[in-house]
Amino acid sequence: MIPTREDCLRLMVQYGMLEHIIDHSTAVARVALFLSIKLNRKGQRIDLPLVEAAALLHDLTKTECLRTKEDHALTGSRLLKEIGYERIGDVVAEHIHLSKEMDPSLVSEEEVVNYADKRVRHDRIVSLEERFEDLKGRYGKSERALELLEGLRRATFEVERKIFSILKTDPDHLQDHLFEAGNGRRNGASGGKSFLRD
Repeated sequence: MIPTREDCLRLMVQYGMLEHIIDHSTAVARVALFLSIKLNRKGQRIDLPLVEAAALLHDLTKTECLRTKEDHALTGSRLLKEIGYERIGDVVAEHIHLSKEMDPSLVSEEEVVNYADKRVRHDRIVSLEERFEDLKGRYGKSERALELLEGLRRATFEVERKIFSILKTDPDHLQDHLFEAGNGRRNGASGGKSFLRD
């Protein structure tokens, strides 16, 4: 079972997501859906409604976890499964760290949402380098944290190489492509239209 975009927006309000986290999630959904549509045109079989819903809801419990210090990928996944969104919970669980071995020829919904999240800083599309510099500044408070972030950075660049080798385009042009497609502002990616109709 996959919630509609309207269902997702209701859940965001119901679970008290802060406005800037909603803006971030909306931007991540735009990037994830845009990439998924392009990848499907190249022969991939990505479930578009699943990607949209998981991207919108990937930070569903982050507002609460800012207070509790819990892992919001795990609490979000657990909550979504409890309310009947099993597959969305699977994707949300993987949005920070991908735990499964990647198929070299197929892009999964988990990989798309994970990657899209790393390309959006607040509500702006940025390069992976810029995003990881920001993450290091915010979370790299110890040697161990920096090591974990470096492992995450390497894994994300692997996903980027896979996605963009299939798309045969430069990841640095992602924002321009989104803008040309009407999927985002020049300096961001927020907006109110349904992504599936963009």
